[in-house]
Amino acid sequence: MDWSSLAPERRKALRSVIVAQCFGMLTQQMLAGGLLLLYLNTLGVAPSGILVVLNLAPFLSSLLSVPLGWASDRVGIKRFGAIGNFGMFTGLSIVSLAASVGHFAPGFLMPCVFTGLVIHTVGAAFFNSGWFSLLSHIVPRELAGRYFGLLRSTWQLVALGFFALSALLFSPRTPTWAYQIALGLGALALLFREYFYRSLPDAPPSREPAKNLFASVKLSFQLPGFLPYLGYLLLLILVTGNGQDMLRLSAVRGCGLGDNRVLFLTVSSMTGSLLGFTIAGKWIDRLGPRPVFLACHFGFSLALSLFPLRDLLHLDPFVAGILASLLLGLSSSSLGLATTAQSFRVCTGTQRTIAYAQISAVQGVGSGLSGFALAGVVHHLGSAQLVRNPFDLILIGLSAFILLQIAGLRLVRRGSQEETPHESRNLPVGGTALAANK
Repeated sequence: MDWSSLAPERRKALRSVIVAQCFGMLTQQMLAGGLLLLYLNTLGVAPSGILVVLNLAPFLSSLLSVPLGWASDRVGIKRFGAIGNFGMFTGLSIVSLAASVGHFAPGFLMPCVFTGLVIHTVGAAFFNSGWFSLLSHIVPRELAGRYFGLLRSTWQLVALGFFALSALLFSPRTPTWAYQIALGLGALALLFREYFYRSLPDAPPSREPAKNLFASVKLSFQLPGFLPYLGYLLLLILVTGNGQDMLRLSAVRGCGLGDNRVLFLTVSSMTGSLLGFTIAGKWIDRLGPRPVFLACHFGFSLALSLFPLRDLLHLDPFVAGILASLLLGLSSSSLGLATTAQSFRVCTGTQRTIAYAQISAVQGVGSGLSGFALAGVVHHLGSAQLVRNPFDLILIGLSAFILLQIAGLRLVRRGSQEETPHESRNLPVGGTALAANK
């Protein structure tokens, strides 16, 4: 990355973004990387209930993304971000204290968990509503692929170190208080993110006359390639959004792996993500996002089918989980960067903030609906006792569906058909929630 050609103020802002996300994304990884799943498992929550809780956040976020994205342009992107970060801190603190409340009043355990997650999710929606619009004025488009690869690699290394240390310190049956301390540290990290977030330059206000929400959404639909791209993302997230959680549930509930070993699966996934950040960023800058999307379909299919086929391949469940998690991390990170790059192509002009918000909303809807549906399937299969490990059966089904969805790739327009290289370098930049938060 050629930093020498950038102004000192811009280089400082780019560094502040990386440091801020190292703190903030550590918290997100705690919730998405298996720590919340194991916390709920320790509290005795049923697998179907765990899936519902884990997908509450993306689904609720999907309902808030568009109106908050519209409002952030009018109220102020950085102001919304600061409000959101405080909400995330408050919500995660409540979640970490839920077990203590449940110890004295068992009936309040799950209400505390739900309340904390709702507050955290609303805060995250506020923070994310204008995050990529804010970055669009900081990150040079010609360096976007490599910069976002560096950004994600850096905070992923921080999260990787945290999870590796946790896996070494935790036991096969980790006590509840250990998870509470870990989640408390995640809440504290959000306060450190706020310090660096304040140093970022705010996005300049739009010079266009303010339009109401519905008019803004309607205008964003007219962006070339935007609606087909939304359709493709929805199909993709419906299948891939809960793959890693299904793998963890299969490992801890189906195979009986200990908490510390399940955390090692997360470490393996993060290691794969680092490989993806290193490789995919360069591929996208050279080839565009479409070939990377195609590779992700095959990567996800192989990863999701590997763990259920462990007996056929004569693999120990832990070894199969490590390999599957590695491939899932590689595919997920590559998909995140490809999604960011494609969003740069379609989210342009004065409606880019609302367009990014709609992409985030579609991803949340896909992940949430998928999780709720899978929770129902897990509950039915478990109640009927049709199979010994229902999670393996679901993983095989997801693996097949992701291959069928290759046909949907035609909905993603080819950049070379829409713009010349010169035009591409001068388009405004942006991104998606998937690339930063998943």
